[in-house]
Amino acid sequence: MRNKIVLLVMLVISLGLEAQVGLSGGLTSVKGFGVPKPYMGLHLGVEIPRDDAISFYGRATFSLPNRGDFEGLTYATAIDLTTTPYLQQITYNDKMNYTILEGGSRHYIGDGYDAGFGAYGGTNLSIIFNRVTRDYSEFDRSKYQLDPNQNEERGSIFNLGLGLTGGIKNTFAGIGTLYLDVNVSYLIISLPSNTLAQQGELYTPLLFNFALGFRKELY
Repeated sequence: MRNKIVLLVMLVISLGLEAQVGLSGGLTSVKGFGVPKPYMGLHLGVEIPRDDAISFYGRATFSLPNRGDFEGLTYATAIDLTTTPYLQQITYNDKMNYTILEGGSRHYIGDGYDAGFGAYGGTNLSIIFNRVTRDYSEFDRSKYQLDPNQNEERGSIFNLGLGLTGGIKNTFAGIGTLYLDVNVSYLIISLPSNTLAQQGELYTPLLFNFALGFRKELY
């Protein structure tokens, strides 16, 4: 995550030498269709206007993990055949988070990109990474072990999504721009790394990404 932020900052600096660039950041809520709880997090972005009506943007979103409501059941097996009991019942819950890298265009109506009140809409392409982990209830790992073929503890999902974006903004002269927007993305490609990631209850191909933030212009 740190490397991605460094690369984003370096890109912004290099672009800022030649053109007007807007740096943005704020709060994010990622809500999967059919998933009860939203994923809360932060976002960082860069926006480059072509003119007052059209801009191109990139954004990186990082969410905290959410725990699923489903509680599963499995068994840990004794390492030593003489251990009693030989099988120990274990419960588990799955957790997942989001890292979203997106880019696209925005078309402004109203007062335009960097003046007054306005609205915007556009399209975007997103690359989404999910980290999936399985938390097992406590047991003595010096005496018992989980079957690694049936009880994976972590996995990941690589996704590619297409989406639409829309929002409103208000630019305060000499200060910056306050904005509120939502992206609706459909994941057209999803590649899980293992069985745990493939069967996760927290996964959904339809995402709503709400963002509230502030943009400051570099000239």
